[in-house]
Amino acid sequence: MMTETKYVDDIYDYKGLWDAPSKCGLKIIRKSDEVIVIATDLYDKNPGTSVTDCCAMFATKLCEEKNINHKDLVFIEHTPDLKSKLSFNNETFYRVEFDWSDDKFCNPKWQSVSKKEINDFIEIK
Repeated sequence: MMTETKYVDDIYDYKGLWDAPSKCGLKIIRKSDEVIVIATDLYDKNPGTSVTDCCAMFATKLCEEKNINHKDLVFIEHTPDLKSKLSFNNETFYRVEFDWSDDKFCNPKWQSVSKKEINDFIEIK
């Protein structure tokens, strides 16, 4: 199924590691020169693999399913705030860069970005 709309905001079901049924929040913002994908961890609502644990496989499959050219992909992992005193449960955003080899993404590299940077980045003008 092709996604041609400029903006998608939905729950996305995918096959995680070992084909485990998995899900995440998914935003897709199509701009003129790039496609921004924000994958949000759903914690207890995800029965399978987190996006972080299979992000290269996830991004490759998503590009195939949603008709996204791998060169245009800007991939963001989002962890929502769990309202906990533990710092690892705070809201985080990571831009993930990949290498491209044999028609798939590999070697993910995460770079922390702020919520303000994300909001500025996704603004559609």
